[in-house]
Amino acid sequence: MSNIIHICFSQSAGGNLKHAIKKKKLFEGKKIIVFPDDISIGKIGNDMNLDERLEWWDIINKEEATIHSEEINYLKRSYKKFYKEISNINDADIIYLWYGECSNDMCGMMNTLELLKDKIDNIYFVNVSEKIYANDNIIYAYKSVSEIITEKLKEFIPIKRKIGHQEYHDLVSQWNLLKKDNSILRIFKDGKVQSLSEDYFDICILKHTENEFRKSARTVGRVIAYSEMKISDEYIFWRIGELTKSGMLEYKGKFGIMREMEIKITQKGIEYMSTDPEAISFWKNRETEEQFEREKINEAKKQGRMEEKIDIAKKLMDILDVEVIAEKTGLTAMQVKNLIN
Repeated sequence: MSNIIHICFSQSAGGNLKHAIKKKKLFEGKKIIVFPDDISIGKIGNDMNLDERLEWWDIINKEEATIHSEEINYLKRSYKKFYKEISNINDADIIYLWYGECSNDMCGMMNTLELLKDKIDNIYFVNVSEKIYANDNIIYAYKSVSEIITEKLKEFIPIKRKIGHQEYHDLVSQWNLLKKDNSILRIFKDGKVQSLSEDYFDICILKHTENEFRKSARTVGRVIAYSEMKISDEYIFWRIGELTKSGMLEYKGKFGIMREMEIKITQKGIEYMSTDPEAISFWKNRETEEQFEREKINEAKKQGRMEEKIDIAKKLMDILDVEVIAEKTGLTAMQVKNLIN
């Protein structure tokens, strides 16, 4: 008897699939297998060595000791569970690979395909990016499975398609080339996953960093929101740390702790960003807008303080002379006299 096995490539996608199948009974499925790691970032090597992966996460999360320790323990358990569950798939089982056209899902999918080489005739793709939605004149497609709420997952079952032998060969060949490159960063671009320089997002980070100290999480959020490519907040924050070490960003607070680290761009960072005309133009325009907003806020604060001073001065008019009221409130003597008149 054949069972349907669903495989996905993020914790959030796995949670939604489990809820859709086990709780909601939205579609068939015997088991959900989750690949635990975002292998679009960090070294991967020819054998996808777990020690190398743990070393990468040690680099990227070492400042937040508690979170880092929990993440490492989770990865160790989850890798072991994943490989065990993959090896337990029977020849008669039907396999659904759930992914979207983003680097995390694509890398996880290609890595899993290589492990399932003996079961190619039973593999179906559920590529959520192949389904187009139109809502209020907005046309869109999902980039990853993790973006989709539980109730909508059933809409993608009809678009499943069986993988062909040539497609399998092409994807595994592409994955082997990526492992051979063993770079730090892989991005889904121009229809395929590509190895890119680890500083690929640096200009984008700089152009979204202000000239005054702001929470680093604000920059991380802006970079992710404006990027056409899906990238993890951990990676962007790691690059913020590297840019800080290189003197292109300045920080205050606790280095390496996103919620407690504030950053601003330095002159060195502005000069480096100036090598990209679009980026420096964007930054200057945004700085002008930010300055205008700051001036409006400061003016409102000043107006509030002036109204408070006037209110205090009026209350003192019957008991103090002009000079003393001016001294107490910070108004000028002439301003106090005009209030009296």
